[in-house]
Amino acid sequence: MSSLKILFGRKIKEYRKRKNLTQAQLAEMVCVDDKHISCIESGKNFPSSDLIERFATSLNIEPKDLFEFDYLEDYDNLKSNIISMLDKLNQNDLTLTHKYIRTFLLK
Repeated sequence: MSSLKILFGRKIKEYRKRKNLTQAQLAEMVCVDDKHISCIESGKNFPSSDLIERFATSLNIEPKDLFEFDYLEDYDNLKSNIISMLDKLNQNDLTLTHKYIRTFLLK
């Protein structure tokens, strides 16, 4: 699994882009230098708890949302995690999951 700093940086970048913000715009919103945003997004720096709260407020999300990044893992880890979850499903849930995936893939 990637380091926490790298995954957190990817998450900040994802939310920033969803809001159509530049690094400079986000930096202004959270009262830091835009170079600091760049360092966070690249995984070089990790923000303080105070800055995490300002990110969440500025991006209109909950702080916990910034730490939900299982799907950002590399392909092999992600595939392994999905297989592990599927192994825990009962027959009915597995059937429903299969129908959902099949529908999704046929779009």
